[in-house]
Amino acid sequence: MRDISKSYGPNRVLRGVGLRIGAGDIYGLMGANGAGKSTLIKILSGAESPDGGEILRDGEVVVFPDPLAAQRSGIGTVHQNPNDGVILDMTVAENLALDRLGDRSSPILFSRRRTEAQAVEVAATLGLRFDRQTLRSPVRDVGVSERQLLVLARALSRKPRLLILDEPTSALSAEESARLFDLVRALAADGMTVLFVTHKLAEIDQLCDRVGVLRDGAMQGEFEPIPGRGFDWTTVLTALFDRTPAESERAELPPGEPVLSLEGVRLREDDPHPLDLELHRGHVTVLLGLLGSGKTELLEWIFGATSIGAGRRTLDGRPFDPGYPGAAIKRGVYLVPESRHEQAIIPGWPIRSQLTLPFAGMFTRGTLMRTGAERRATATMMRDLGVVAAGPDAPIETLSGGNQQKVVIGRWLLGEPRVLLLDEPFRGVDINARHDIGATVRELAATAAVLVATSDVDEALEVGDRIVVLDRGRITADLALGDAGRERLITAMSVRRTPSLPPSEAAPSAAGKESHA
Repeated sequence: MRDISKSYGPNRVLRGVGLRIGAGDIYGLMGANGAGKSTLIKILSGAESPDGGEILRDGEVVVFPDPLAAQRSGIGTVHQNPNDGVILDMTVAENLALDRLGDRSSPILFSRRRTEAQAVEVAATLGLRFDRQTLRSPVRDVGVSERQLLVLARALSRKPRLLILDEPTSALSAEESARLFDLVRALAADGMTVLFVTHKLAEIDQLCDRVGVLRDGAMQGEFEPIPGRGFDWTTVLTALFDRTPAESERAELPPGEPVLSLEGVRLREDDPHPLDLELHRGHVTVLLGLLGSGKTELLEWIFGATSIGAGRRTLDGRPFDPGYPGAAIKRGVYLVPESRHEQAIIPGWPIRSQLTLPFAGMFTRGTLMRTGAERRATATMMRDLGVVAAGPDAPIETLSGGNQQKVVIGRWLLGEPRVLLLDEPFRGVDINARHDIGATVRELAATAAVLVATSDVDEALEVGDRIVVLDRGRITADLALGDAGRERLITAMSVRRTPSLPPSEAAPSAAGKESHA
């Protein structure tokens, strides 16, 4: 890519960006939210057209008027949001076989047997096995992790020359991520080129030959690992954030008085190990666990959105038993859900309407909205949270993933939180935004207790004052930040296999790759 530029109205998103990737290279791309990564990927995959600059393949200029043209030219893209690559009301099998169903050579009459056979073949590209019941289930009934895996499998089945992976592990477990890394290494060894976008330093260390840093729409530099030492992260992060890593360090906060107490909690009636948990004002508690550990179920139960096997809740010393989320909100208990696209964002609405939604009554006079007051409150919140956007009236879809997440969190800051529950709040969010969000919840912690659920050890260490490890509904560790080493946390998490991965098979090797991908 040479001298690529792109603007949306007065907002200049890309400023003469250039990068070059050789055949068989795994090139890491890093950038803070709003740096222009997503726009660059959309241009390279044919979803957007650049205002200036050119794309060259094998030394020749190419133009991609649409994503199909990019696909035919050998570019496969897996976007950050799994829902961008699936059709929710079609089955898992139909989504896996989607490329073949849409091909002109596909038979006119639909055959479920043929479609499921094709789906099994596509899934095998990533070493996946789905049972018949899962293959026939609508995609909206399976988890975010499974959606991400089937999008990955479908992209690999196209045999792309360049594979673009935009935050591909944000919805995957540690085992699924390791499986993906093994496959990417094998594909690169056989000549496939990979553009790997991530905010996780450990992933860059494990996988990438080179890393480029994008900031404010411009390339700040490219870095290679030092032999025997890996990447110089002080230099890389200084280029990424325009400040040294030491300037982002934080102090551990001491706990205040208890705000929320949970007693005798059984996520399922037959759970043999009930859990007790107490959340304190002034303290950020992290609930760390793999997919299926029970994190989401626990947070949604606290919020009154679901029921569990058994348990008692006490808020500020008084019984707390919300039958629905509205009752929890009235008591100052707020939830930022796991999937912002499905559970928190209303498509097509501007930022101001998204942000003020739970407290719309604060901005009404009779039956009319006071849009001026709504815009002023939104502008203030955007400034305080560092939301990068054209203004309060900008559609939510024009924001990067991290800025969308800031809006989803910011909406609750208009209320008076006593407990703030955040379920995977850093999914697809870079280190800088994670620091900004962490600083915001610390300000809230002056009057509220904060509970963050995550499956990422590094995120837990980044934001938590206390880390509680959950494994299948049971607490296996409860540690202050100073006692919570990385290896200790990983051991307590008790890594388990995902149902989609066969237990007896290793990741596909480079030698056996040709027959699948």
